[in-house]
Amino acid sequence: MIYIHEQTQIAPGKMDRFVDLFEQVYQPLMEELGARLVAMWETVAISLPWPQTIALWEVDDQVHYSKIAAAQYTDVKYAKRFRAWRNERETCVTGGTGRILAPAPHNPTLAELKADGIDATVCVHEWLTTQPDKQFDYVEQIDRLWVPYARRNGRKWIGTYSTQWKNFEAISIWALPKGFTSYGEHYTARYSKTPSPEDKADLEGWMQIAIALRERYDDGLMTALRPTPLTGKKKKK
Repeated sequence: MIYIHEQTQIAPGKMDRFVDLFEQVYQPLMEELGARLVAMWETVAISLPWPQTIALWEVDDQVHYSKIAAAQYTDVKYAKRFRAWRNERETCVTGGTGRILAPAPHNPTLAELKADGIDATVCVHEWLTTQPDKQFDYVEQIDRLWVPYARRNGRKWIGTYSTQWKNFEAISIWALPKGFTSYGEHYTARYSKTPSPEDKADLEGWMQIAIALRERYDDGLMTALRPTPLTGKKKKK
């Protein structure tokens, strides 16, 4: 699997219009081409720049992505429909940034997230700036060292990814299982309680590696918008 990450700056007062267009026009087109929406979030203004949305799509591989890209710009059947979407979209956005993301070795798929009943209503989004050419190492070490600690301490793993066409960026997304309540509980406990020996060992081991591989990080909260399929309901078997 690989992932498409779309960060969109919304014009003031146009969030509802953009969500309607996304759900009615863009999402059906992408799904017709086999892309699977993991989630679409709105940034929480107290922690990230706003008004902004972040959408995450799952696709099979690079060949699948190349077919989607061709459909958007050169395909006889789809290009005009995508052009119409972009023209209409530009009535309610001021710009954006797209990324192709490669997941960590044990990154959960969308199917696994649904089967586990992951609720992506409130998530933490992290942008990591790594040392040059160290983004893959950083992603692997998050998978190996940080994920077990995070899961024990009130976070569910949506994924960690290296950004293609950049040699210095990684992204992590974590769901807070009780929404904003989890945020309050996690940070209160983190700064007021002595960590368990297991947590202390994991933190110390992780920080030694993290400091060596990264230069900085920036994170904040997001809340899910209507098209998001991860609602916390497990798939029926």
